[in-house]
Amino acid sequence: MTSLPDPLMPFAEDPGAFVAIGPDEERILSDRYCVTFSPGGHFWSMSVERLRFGPDEVEAGVAEIRDLMAARGRKAAAWRVGPSTTPQGLHDLLLALGMESESDESSAILVLTEPPRVAPSPFDVRIVSTYEEHLAAIEVGSQAFEFPDADALDERRRARATFESERAGGHCVRLVALDGDRPVATGRGWISQFGIYLGGGATLPSDRARGAMSTLIGVAWEESVRRGTPALVTHGGRMAAPALERIGFRSVGLVRHLIDRSSGTSRS
Repeated sequence: MTSLPDPLMPFAEDPGAFVAIGPDEERILSDRYCVTFSPGGHFWSMSVERLRFGPDEVEAGVAEIRDLMAARGRKAAAWRVGPSTTPQGLHDLLLALGMESESDESSAILVLTEPPRVAPSPFDVRIVSTYEEHLAAIEVGSQAFEFPDADALDERRRARATFESERAGGHCVRLVALDGDRPVATGRGWISQFGIYLGGGATLPSDRARGAMSTLIGVAWEESVRRGTPALVTHGGRMAAPALERIGFRSVGLVRHLIDRSSGTSRS
């Protein structure tokens, strides 16, 4: 694992523990875990990270988090297991407790602390400021990630509420890239005192490898500089990480992703 100055490495590994949250979100931060609840029914609408259990605390800690999930009517949660997670071997212990791997691969923890090497492109990237741009960004994400119909409908149903929350909260920026008048890529940046965490980056299949995402990252970098926190962090899989490294991101470790579809586990 490549070293970074504190506190940039903790932020890069577990961004949910550091970013600002919106008025429609809830975060529970303890010395053993960070749990964030966001609106929506997707498994990623509840995230669990910054896991610091003692060797004999794993089962009880998981049960505690599952009780939080059940109390809020959630059916699933996304867990991140990073290099600083304890105890050693936690990933396998969580699998033994009924969780499942989100995918067969880990994600690289990626950090950018210098201006990205972005080539000129035909895309116009905007920080969303109108409801129409917000809805266009949501539609691009739903198509690019190939959301099931029910998930795409849920995103549209909540669009007005998420737009108002983002405008009121100031906790994140949503970006959209346009080719002429046609939205082709999107992403979100969550704000922290250490930099911006980028997530939800997606490009329509017909427009991939044309530079839309690189241009979007360039605008996100400018926003981080404008805020006086010149750093971007993100997590990228096997397909995304090489392209991000080519424009200047550094890989500083790996994180594994699990889905927990259990809730309300009782303690003996």
